Amino acid sequence: MSEIRDQIDVTSRAAETRSRSFVDDDGQIWYVMERAFSDFDRRRGFSLIFTSDLAVRRVRDYPPNWFDLSEAALAELSWKV
Repeated sequence: MSEIRDQIDVTSRAAETRSRSFVDDDGQIWYVMERAFSDFDRRRGFSLIFTSDLAVRRVRDYPPNWFDLSEAALAELSWKV
C-alpha cells in the first residue's frame, strides 16, 4: 500500500513541477526543471535537471526554494554532487 501511495505522491507532484532558465557567468543559458525520479529508480523523489547546449547535470538534493534562488546560487547548485 505504501508503494502505491508513493506513486500517487510522485504523480501528483509531477503535475506541479516548475522550470526556469538562467545565464551563468560564462554567458551560457541553462534550463532547470524539477522531475520525478525514473520508474526504474528504487528511490522516490525528485531531481533538478540542468540542461544547456554543452552539458546536462542532475541534482537530487536541493532546497525547496530552488525556484527563487538567484542565478549565481542556481549555477553553484548545479555543481552539487
